[in-house]
Amino acid sequence: MIVAAPRAMLAAVVLAAASFAASAQDFPTRPITIVLPYPPGASTEQVARMIQPVMQERLKQPVVIENKPGGNGSIGTMAVKNATPDGYTILLTTNALMTIVPNVQTMPFDPLKDFVPLTTAIRGILGIAINPKLPAKTVAEFIAYAKANPKKVHYGTAGIGSPQHMAGLLLNREAGIDLVHVPYKGGAPAANDAVGGHIQAVIATISSTLGQHKTGLLRIIGIGEKERFAGQPDIQAIAETVPGFEATSWLAFYAPAGTPKEAVEALNRELVHALNTPEVKKKLFDLGLPVVADKPDELGKRTRDELKLWGDIARAMNVRAE
Repeated sequence: MIVAAPRAMLAAVVLAAASFAASAQDFPTRPITIVLPYPPGASTEQVARMIQPVMQERLKQPVVIENKPGGNGSIGTMAVKNATPDGYTILLTTNALMTIVPNVQTMPFDPLKDFVPLTTAIRGILGIAINPKLPAKTVAEFIAYAKANPKKVHYGTAGIGSPQHMAGLLLNREAGIDLVHVPYKGGAPAANDAVGGHIQAVIATISSTLGQHKTGLLRIIGIGEKERFAGQPDIQAIAETVPGFEATSWLAFYAPAGTPKEAVEALNRELVHALNTPEVKKKLFDLGLPVVADKPDELGKRTRDELKLWGDIARAMNVRAE
């Protein structure tokens, strides 16, 4: 009996480990739900809908897309935070929600403690688009006009604490100008008001303003990337005029904290595969949403670094959500 007990315990441990390994190897064995903390039509849904059929065909399991908007993104985010950490409920969200908003208002979740990074899906290239009646065709001319007309140039964004808002604050600081921020409930209404001349400029992802740019209703004069975007090489990078300027947005997948490593690795592998599928990659690129598809530790570092960056900027500029 003295010898048998340890053997029985060892056998149980080995059996449990084998069972878990088999389960992880078979993952997934049932539907995966991708929660979007925004309403239908947002860029998160564009990305999710594109990868959905690729993942379903490869995994032989349904991939369910569930919009849970509200609470400035907190409702959908909390739904994933509180989900069983087994890899079957994941979040597709924005850098604003994970790295900017927590620095400008109190949120009911901790981006670092409550979630496990899976992969950065895409970069959302930010650009400043102006009403064509404004006498500026380049970033340098726009800055010169803004300096000559302090507090008279109003720019719209998707709201306080958005990447677009922070990009405007950075441009003010780095270029020595004084643009006036006008928050909207989304990028589309801001762009519409810029077209109508109610505001002079809008900072938004170029995917949402390229249509107006091509028809002449708006003029995208610069983007927040370090270099020009290969998909629109005629649009200059703001950094060509304001050295070191960089402001971008991104979408990324996260799972609840405590999700097993094996499930995290499997989800990363499948998400990266779907994002890098040639058809999906091209469609996203054409929309101005280039694919990133990185490793979990790379997204983890990105999240930590930007939480600190935007926290420092928010404190320095005294940015708080009203």
